[in-house]
This record gives sequence, C-alpha cells and structure tokens, in this order.
Amino acid sequence: MNQYVRPGAPPPLPPGSIPRSSSRSHRKQAPLPPKPALPVAAPHHGQVQTQHAQAAHAQAQAQMDKRYIRRPVEKNIPSKIEALIPDAKLFRELREVEQNMDATISRKRLDTEDTLAKGTKERKKLRIFISNTVIDQPWQTVDRIDENAFDFDIGTIPSWLLRIEGKLLDDSTPIDSPHRRKFTSFFQSIAIELDRPKDLYPDGNIVVWNQQTKPGLPPQPMSDSVDIKRKGDTDINARISFYLATSPERFKLSAALSTVLGGLKEQTRQEVVMGLWQYIKSRNLQDPDEKRTINCDDALRQVFNNQDRISFAQMIEYAGPHLLPLDPIVIDYTVRVDRESTQAEFAYDIDVEVDSPQRQNLQNVLANWHSNQDEIHALDDQIGITIQELLTAKLRRDFFTQMAHDPAGFINRWIGSQSRDLEIVLGDRDLQSEEVRRAGFYGTEDLTESIFLLLNSRK
Repeated sequence: MNQYVRPGAPPPLPPGSIPRSSSRSHRKQAPLPPKPALPVAAPHHGQVQTQHAQAAHAQAQAQMDKRYIRRPVEKNIPSKIEALIPDAKLFRELREVEQNMDATISRKRLDTEDTLAKGTKERKKLRIFISNTVIDQPWQTVDRIDENAFDFDIGTIPSWLLRIEGKLLDDSTPIDSPHRRKFTSFFQSIAIELDRPKDLYPDGNIVVWNQQTKPGLPPQPMSDSVDIKRKGDTDINARISFYLATSPERFKLSAALSTVLGGLKEQTRQEVVMGLWQYIKSRNLQDPDEKRTINCDDALRQVFNNQDRISFAQMIEYAGPHLLPLDPIVIDYTVRVDRESTQAEFAYDIDVEVDSPQRQNLQNVLANWHSNQDEIHALDDQIGITIQELLTAKLRRDFFTQMAHDPAGFINRWIGSQSRDLEIVLGDRDLQSEEVRRAGFYGTEDLTESIFLLLNSRK
C-alpha cells in the first residue's frame, strides 16, 4: 500500500535506516571553548531618542491599523431570518429610530457649529467710575513745616492720582474666575487729555492706554482699573475718550455708504459686503453677460469713486475708505486737589457686547461630542458580529432541516454538488475516479493551487 506523503515534506526513509541526526547524537563531541565577551557600549543619548521615536511611531501605526480593520458592516437582520426570530420586528423599528436620531444629532451639531461661527453675543451695561486722590498737596504738608527754618521747602512734590475703573452689571461670573472679563478688555484704547499749560508741564498733556502696544507683540495684561499719576497742585480738567473693542470689528459708515445700506450707521466688514450684494441684486445691477461685473447706479458711484463699472473683487477696495473708526465715548472730569479724594458726581453706563453664557456650554458640548464614540463603535461591531452569527446559524439550520426531510436525496445532491465543484477546480484536467479515491490526489500541488484560485474568485 502506498504511503501518503504531505506535499513539501521530505521523502520517507527505507525500513531499518537510521536518521543521520540520531546517529550524530551518539557521538561524543568536545565542548567548545567559550567565546570572549565583547564590550558593549552604552547607548548614546541620540540613539535613545531614536528608539523612543521609533517606539512612538510603531504605537501610532498600531493605532492607525486598528482603524482599518475590516469590521462587519451588516447591522440589519435579513428578511429571510426575521420570520424565524420573534423580536426581529422590534429590532428593525429600533434601527429606524436610531437612524432618525443620528440624522437629528448630526443636524443639531451643524446648527451648533454655525451658531458658534456667527457668534452668540448679548448686550450688557458696563458701569464706569472716575475718581482722584491727592498726594503731598500744600495744605497736606503744612503740619510738617518747621517754623524756625529759613527755607520752608520740605522736599515734597504735590501730585494727584486719577483712577478710571468699572464693572459689568448683572455679571454672575465669580471675581476670581479666569473667564471673567476685566474692565480694560472692553476697550481698544483709552485716551486722557489734560487741560493744562504746556510750558509748565513739558512731559505732555495726553495719556493713551492701548490694548495692543506694538504690532506682533502680545497685548497688555487686562486689569479692572487704569491709574494716571501726574504732578500738580491746581484743579485740572480732563477729557477721557473710550474706544470700544468689538469682535468682529465694527466700523462707522460714511454718509454715502450709509445711504446705500438703508441708513445704517455701524456695521462689520462682512455685513457691509452682504448689504452691498443685497443692494446690487435687488436692483439688477449685475451685468447680464459678465456676472462678475457690477453696473453702478448713482448711489454706488458715490461709494465706488465715481466708477461706472467695477468687478466684485474691486468692491472691497473701493468700500474700504468708507469704513471709519467708531466715534469714542467721551466723559469730562475735573481733577480736584482741595480734598483727599474726589468721586465723580455720576457713574456712567456703556452698552457693550459680551459672549453669551451659553457659548461656553456649546463649546463644551462640541468638545465632548465624540467622547463615547469608542463605546458606540464597540456596540456596532457587536451587532454586526451577532448578525453574522445569525446568518451562520441560519445556514446550519437549513442544512440539517433539508437533511432531516430527505436524508438519501440530500446526500446525493450534496455529493453531486461537491463533484461539480471538483470538476470546476480541475478545469481541463481529466477526472479519473480511481485517482480521486486515493488520498495522495488531494495533496498535489495542482489541486491546492486550483482550490486557492477558486476561493479567491468567489470573494
């Protein structure tokens, strides 16, 4: 009887032969002398960094490979299985509810992102307080004068300190919270003009606080007050100008541009562009042949430098000179030096725009939007695996059901199906029944390659 040999295995040895490896095992061999140990150099710092970088890259690649693992995508129970499972209808309804929820959540996320992009602002009142104190005024130092001295000068210089401070009304943010906006953050700059003789005070009569000191440098740290200290022993009139900081930046419109935009006085740059486009579209000023060209009417000629036709790209360029800085908020105050401290007669309220309290909540929602995605993916994978197991169980059930109804006929049909598959595998090769009955036939290289090609063709 022929002995079966696995393809690729060495041929069998004749009876009674001894493998060479076993005969060698009985020989006595002298122990080899130990090899001298080679010195091992300590790893260089650069090599250690390289190893760490390679390990981090390998870990990142492993995480990336996990994303491309083929996952079961079928999450719906096939109709041929629903009849066999009592609660399949409930699962299908649950899947429909899930799809509707996914669509709603995705739409709400887009709405939230759009709301944050447009800016969620609300108007509040910023209350401003102005006061001053005096230092070393003559009436304060009279007690320190020595009556017996020839010179009554005690070496002190009279001065005063002007303080401008404010707070946001109805602000529930804790005072020590890093998210609380401070007084100076509401202004782009604050200018104080002092009414006093230049010959007596050559150091200047205009004091300006700017939020941005120089281009490219970080802004100044914000504070809840602005203090100005100057020398003087007489009352001084001060004009304080506040230039609001707006985000996005708002501009005062010229008279010509305000006429085009329906009498509006203040707008952002984006609002100006949208308003001009609405004006052009409502009056059909777009050239019918060249859509990128605007045919200006009398009102637009006043804005676009008396041009009859301009392109859309030139619209921003010509409208730029009509975007003027906002008028400052001016408060007059008198610095008095005849008392220890002086408070302004009135407190001044200014309308400012602040971020809505809901903005931070919306940002937190978007930041944690994908926090449970791993858990959702794991559940989806489990659903897909369960569906695959149901399909496999259905195939097994059909197999044994058909076999139980007609065992003999099922076996004959199954053998016939296997024979047809074998013929397809062999292709043009003649099928010899005697050869097929031998075990060695199923280990040949030709048959293995044919099976491999057949299975790949069915994927």
